[in-house]
Amino acid sequence: MFNFRQLPWILVCIFLFAGCATQSGKNKMGSTSSDTKERAQTRYDLETMYQLGRKYQDEARFTEAITTYENILSIDPNYAEAHNGLGVIYSIQGKFEPALQHLQRAVALAPLASHLRNNLGYTYFLLGRKPEAISEFEQALRLDPGNEKARANIAAIRNKTDMTDATGE
Repeated sequence: MFNFRQLPWILVCIFLFAGCATQSGKNKMGSTSSDTKERAQTRYDLETMYQLGRKYQDEARFTEAITTYENILSIDPNYAEAHNGLGVIYSIQGKFEPALQHLQRAVALAPLASHLRNNLGYTYFLLGRKPEAISEFEQALRLDPGNEKARANIAAIRNKTDMTDATGE
C-alpha cells in the first residue's frame, strides 16, 4: 500500500536527480549549449571573414586580403584556408619563404585537400624545385583525379623539362 507521507520525499528525490541530469546545460561531450553556439558563431564569423579575404584576393587587393587572413589566424591559427590564401598571395608577390611556410602549414592541417597540394606544388615549381613540385601535383591528382589545375601544372612542368632536355639548357 502506498504511504502518502513518503510522497514529498519521493518528489524531492525526483527533482534532485532531474537537476543533476541537466546541470548547467552540458551535453554528452562536456560542453555547454552556449559553448556550442559560440563555437558555431565563431566558425560562421571566420568563414565570413575568409570569404571577404577571398574577395580581396580575387580583386588583387592583396594588402586587405593579407590583413583579413592574418586576422583569421589570430583567432584560429589552424584555419587552413587562411594559410592557403596567404601562401598564394606571397607566391604571387615573389615572397617564397613565407609562401612556403603558409602552404606547408595548410597542407599539414588539411593533408587530403587536393587544391592545397596543388598550390604548394606550384610554389615549388616557381622556385625551380621540380621534384617536389611534381610530387605535390601527383599527390593532388591522387586525392582528386578531376583537379584540372594540378593536371595542367604537372603537364607544364613536364613539358618544360622535355623542352630543356631537347635544347640542352
